[in-house]
Amino acid sequence: MKKIKKEHTDKKKRSFSIQEFQRLYHETMKGRITISVLALIIIPLLVLGVVSCVLNNHSTNSTLERNMKATAQVTSERVEWEITSYLNVAEDLGVMTRLIRNDVPLEEKQEVVDERVKANGLTRGNILNTEGISIFTGEDFSDRDYFKTAMAGESCVSEPLISKTTGKMSIIIAAPMWKNGILGTEVIGVVYIVPEETFLNDIMESINVSKNGSAYMINKEGAVIAHENMDLVVNKENSIKDAETDSKLKALANLEKKMIAGENGFGSYRYGGTKKIMAFAPVENTDGWSIAITAPISDFNVETMVGIAITALIVLAAILLAVSNVRKLADSISRPIKDCAGRLVDLAKGDLHSEIPQIDSKDETKDLADATGEIVHEIGEMITDIKYLLGEMSENNFDVKSRARDSYVGDFEEILLAVRRINHSLSGTLGHIRESADQVGLGSNQMAESGQALAEGATDQAASIEELLATVNNLAEQVEQNTKNAVSTSKKADDIGQQAAASNQHIMEMTEAMAKISAASMQIANIIKTIEEIADQTNLLSLNASIEAARAGEAGRGFAVVAGEIGHLASQSSDAVEDTRKLIEDAVNEVENGSRIAQVTAEALQSVIDGISEIVRAVEEVAENSNQQNGAMQQINIAIEQISEVVQSNSAAAEESSATSQELSAQAVELNDMIEMFKLADI
Repeated sequence: MKKIKKEHTDKKKRSFSIQEFQRLYHETMKGRITISVLALIIIPLLVLGVVSCVLNNHSTNSTLERNMKATAQVTSERVEWEITSYLNVAEDLGVMTRLIRNDVPLEEKQEVVDERVKANGLTRGNILNTEGISIFTGEDFSDRDYFKTAMAGESCVSEPLISKTTGKMSIIIAAPMWKNGILGTEVIGVVYIVPEETFLNDIMESINVSKNGSAYMINKEGAVIAHENMDLVVNKENSIKDAETDSKLKALANLEKKMIAGENGFGSYRYGGTKKIMAFAPVENTDGWSIAITAPISDFNVETMVGIAITALIVLAAILLAVSNVRKLADSISRPIKDCAGRLVDLAKGDLHSEIPQIDSKDETKDLADATGEIVHEIGEMITDIKYLLGEMSENNFDVKSRARDSYVGDFEEILLAVRRINHSLSGTLGHIRESADQVGLGSNQMAESGQALAEGATDQAASIEELLATVNNLAEQVEQNTKNAVSTSKKADDIGQQAAASNQHIMEMTEAMAKISAASMQIANIIKTIEEIADQTNLLSLNASIEAARAGEAGRGFAVVAGEIGHLASQSSDAVEDTRKLIEDAVNEVENGSRIAQVTAEALQSVIDGISEIVRAVEEVAENSNQQNGAMQQINIAIEQISEVVQSNSAAAEESSATSQELSAQAVELNDMIEMFKLADI
């Protein structure tokens, strides 16, 4: 009795531990599905968003650098071209014989100079003799550097200076006057012309790279010689010198040092608390002049920041949508499994009447619910039938048949066969007892005639019962061993089922992840196609720009350089897109192949899990029935031992059988009456 109570307590503890495990497992599975799928979605989205923002910013900065450097170069060439044009005018005047001949009146020379000034949009012109005195006004210009340079036989362009004639800031274009108008002979004077006072500033002001952008020029000492702000030119602002006392100008000063060194370049600096970018290029055929194009970085990064913000919003919206969908997906998977597991736990506790979970989905969870219902129904039918069979046998009715034969399928059929074997064994034993009782009755009638015959019969009967006892003991040992094996097998099968279920869950997660990766790869392929189309359009625009630049001739030479760079960039983009497309197509094919293999593996593993679950239930039933058989065999063993004692007693009393034959006959009749209480099956 204590052993049975202990087994009941252990079974109750085991039921509680299974219930707790199921609850924790399903909660963990739902969380694991949610976290895993969200990780596979959110991490690529974040990476894609960050990469997109970085590439967008890098592309904007690269394009901005190329465009500003090209603008600086084109502006430098424009200034060079205008200065060269003015030098050509001055040099042409320097070899004009009408200006060189002494017999030509000053009025006529003045008319020639004024005519040329008017034709070229100049402000004025002048001729100086070898002493630097103007032949028209008598002013002395001998101290001017441009006069000295021209007298040395070289044409030159002065830096902005205060004019002695007008008192305004002017740039002087000077050229030597050659004897007899023959270039390279004796210098007999200097001719100079003065363009519009602000022509360099006008060029700088016309450069408009952005809303707050500007351009300026510096000389070889770093002083400003052209700027839209004329005050900077008048004051000859020099950032290189100012940086010696103001550390905030060091970055700008370093860039201007590269300018005066004749370099082309690009850089950034802070001025007045604003971060700016600068592209610079030297002006050829000048005395170390260089042009800088500057603009606040904020003028260009607004669209970039808007693009980054839009990308961040799209990624955030996608993450929120993914969270919602994944939670619904995890709930649709875990809830049916949890409900079915709870019903199976109730079944393990002996509940055969609770409702079966109703699942409306069309996927595997529907199959799980149907299988759970079928398990509960069939096990209920079998347990009810076994209860009926054992109940009838407990009422001494061994002539009983199963009323749910179809429920014992597969390994469960062994349970019905075991019950039948018990029934047949007990019926056979009782039948033998009935026959023995009849023989005892006959023997009691003959004891009076032959005591020796009774002794021999009693001896034979004792031998038969001892053999039967040995057989029953052997059978009891086999039943006990079968019970131990069934319990061990049940535990191992349950462990394997749990491992297979966990493996199946991993396979399903991998299948879903690979499907998401495949979809993301297809989306990236579409993006690559769009980039390729953009590269083709850019290449076409570059070709058109090159054609227009060729038509523009010398004035479009700088624009042709820009168009060539854009075409080269478009070609590189097209090649990179083609390589990327091939890699993505290979990746998509591999992902699809992996998805098919994972799906087949998941289906096969699910079949294994279903089979293991059925085996576990069958083995548990076999173990329980084996325990019952073991108890019955112990009772039979006790009964046979009692019969053996009776037979031995009969054998010992064989010598007195004559005197006790009447008493033995009465006992035989009573034994027959007891056997008649059992309804035996036909064997």
